[in-house]
Amino acid sequence: MDRTGRDNGSQGRLTEAELALLATWREVRGGGRPASRPRLDPVEEALLGTWRAWRDSPASRPPWAARLQHRLADDVSEPAPATGLADGSGFLPEAPSRFLGMLLGGAVGEFVARGDRGAGQRGTATMFALEGLIRAHTRLRTAGDGDPVDGVLEGLQRWMHSRGVPWQDCGSPRPNPDGWLVERGRLRSRSTDEPTLLTALAAIAAGKPRGTRQQPVNASDAATAVPLGALAALWSGEAVFPLACDLAALTHGHPHGHNPAGVIGVAVSALLRDVPLAEAIQRGLAAWHSPTLAHALRLGLSSPAGALPARRHLDSMGEGRSGLGALAVAIRVATACPDDFAAAVRIAADHGGDTASSAMLCGQLLGALHGPTAIPAEWLAELPEFRLLERLATDAAAEFGPHPDESGEWARRYPTEDPHESQAPVPTALTSVPRLAASRDRFVGAVLGCAVGEALGGPVAGAGWDEIRDRHGANGLRSYVPAGHPAGRLGSDTQLMLFSLEGMIRAGVARERSGITDPSRHVQHAYQRWLHTQHLSWARAAGEFLRHTPEPDGWLVRQRALFQTRNPGRTMMRTLIAFAKGQQEMGTPQNPVSDSKGSTAVMRAVPAALWSDDPAAVFTVGMNIAALTHGDPLAYLSAGTLAYLVAALMDGAELADAAEAAMSHLGRRPGHEEVTRRLSAAVRLARSGPAPAETVEATIGSGWNAPEALGIGLYAALASEGEFDVALPMAVNHSGNSATTGAVCGSLVGAARGAEAIPDRWIADLELHEVIEQLAQDATLEFGPRPPRGPDWLERYPAT
Repeated sequence: MDRTGRDNGSQGRLTEAELALLATWREVRGGGRPASRPRLDPVEEALLGTWRAWRDSPASRPPWAARLQHRLADDVSEPAPATGLADGSGFLPEAPSRFLGMLLGGAVGEFVARGDRGAGQRGTATMFALEGLIRAHTRLRTAGDGDPVDGVLEGLQRWMHSRGVPWQDCGSPRPNPDGWLVERGRLRSRSTDEPTLLTALAAIAAGKPRGTRQQPVNASDAATAVPLGALAALWSGEAVFPLACDLAALTHGHPHGHNPAGVIGVAVSALLRDVPLAEAIQRGLAAWHSPTLAHALRLGLSSPAGALPARRHLDSMGEGRSGLGALAVAIRVATACPDDFAAAVRIAADHGGDTASSAMLCGQLLGALHGPTAIPAEWLAELPEFRLLERLATDAAAEFGPHPDESGEWARRYPTEDPHESQAPVPTALTSVPRLAASRDRFVGAVLGCAVGEALGGPVAGAGWDEIRDRHGANGLRSYVPAGHPAGRLGSDTQLMLFSLEGMIRAGVARERSGITDPSRHVQHAYQRWLHTQHLSWARAAGEFLRHTPEPDGWLVRQRALFQTRNPGRTMMRTLIAFAKGQQEMGTPQNPVSDSKGSTAVMRAVPAALWSDDPAAVFTVGMNIAALTHGDPLAYLSAGTLAYLVAALMDGAELADAAEAAMSHLGRRPGHEEVTRRLSAAVRLARSGPAPAETVEATIGSGWNAPEALGIGLYAALASEGEFDVALPMAVNHSGNSATTGAVCGSLVGAARGAEAIPDRWIADLELHEVIEQLAQDATLEFGPRPPRGPDWLERYPAT
């Protein structure tokens, strides 16, 4: 094996994870031999063979091996997803393996109970429901409006079609059944051993409202839908019980038909987190107190070692056909023999009730407890849908994990739109990155960081360094302070940045229809709406936009808390009022409307990072937005540079590398010399670490003009090595415009580390933080691969 990882033996090229595995193994064995030595010994070849088998067949991998693979992965530092596969400490690497164990365990349980090789209705319904859940989450992630209950209902409609029902009679608004799962012929069957699921879906297809817990579709307490509750554990780590109940209540209206689904959902959620079985079931019972289930748990836990429940014991518990009865059987058996999957499933399949449901529920519990390797291999080999389940679970782990698939193949496999209406997305910053979730988090971080930085620095903007120390101590300002108003108050730069972002979103909507290449006009319209919030009537503020929008439209201008004057810059007010009066056109770099080089222009360029996947185009859009009001090249070139920096950071670049690339691009723009000089000084100063405030001011400036503000913000972000709590105080504690320098620094550190890395204390006390986050997240949807286009979205962000 050479230094590139090529093994000269039979193993072929080794991945980085395999090299890391070998290095760890050799360190444990001793001897300090490098992982790149020429040959592998037989033990190492066997180790790699097992490792690759785990990779190629997740069902052969125990949960601890999944955790080991995660630890040896190239990058495990991405933000944790807000799903059931994560908790407060981050992504749960064992959870996908346990989820696969739950899926396979449930399917095997039904298979054993039915005693034949056909695809059972519970297992196949669970598969289609899971496919619907994946599609709903894909839509939530990409379009912002995915609903898990709707997704599962649509999945069950495709399952209904697989049961031999013509598609036009399944109740779906889609013209044809789509997605990969419905095409799998082995899942088709007309057999059914419990008709409630089909008859309830048929009633919904005929026009009856779908079932809810409050308005049941029927009075059935059958157990068929209870296994669907386990899927709710995937959607979120919170509110699992109500979601699981809602999934079962679609088709089963009696509490004993849907509340047990909530119990199994909560229990599986706990098992995914490596909670012991009895405690996991107790958590489920805490959500729905049932004497029957509590009694079943006590009986299971009190069983003497080696004494397994017999059929007479299970039948003596009461009827086992309802959801409540089937889950009671599953709980008693699973807790009586938690370490013997085969014995437990056989026992749960032998009583006078719904054996297929109880065996499936028992298999779900023990599969989630131990992972897939607890299931006998011969049973998996006979299971008709084994490979389909393995693929579904792998896809679910991808969708609900930290690195969801953004490829076109994924969109074809799990479509969320009518295929006849889909269009190729315009290449924006968020349609070209490999890890969209991380890039979205970074953009939201840039917007929040900007707002936090200005809110921190605003109270001391214009104060000298000595004055700041006199007021706030020798180390200067370290947290929000009141200044004649509550701490954490937004400044005018943040207000304008928010309206810039709203204008960008609306330009994105318009681009799909008209193909516009520059969002400046939509941003100008947004600025006139902001001018309206500064106590001008719309008729006086709108200018030429009044002809098409007789009233200020969209969502942002309805946020009454924005109707506050926060000492906006004179250039901003003067140019917007002149535009409103018809005294001047929109400003451009070629036709400036002012000669201002003030720093107010810089922050408005942050949204430009979303417009394109071409850094040069991002730079130009950032310049054009700034030039709407600030005509000096120092102002609009600084703004373009910040847009370029944020875009590079969103794409995963390190800040130092992004700064080098930005300055290289800046150097090709006419009039760049002064901006380049300030940025170069900032980079040099940062290499020496934190410097005294006097040195910062003497080297870079005070932040009153755009290049100085950009330079100080970049210096603080670099010198602090991206630590938010270090960077922000460094950016504001100096003589000069602390508000804008703090905002620049906050946007850079936020874009480098993401919103999840911003300490909670900064967000909790930030004025209108919910509005800011909502707007930023909406922007990531608009510029993502599948932007929303429903009526609610177009009302929030009209294309005007």
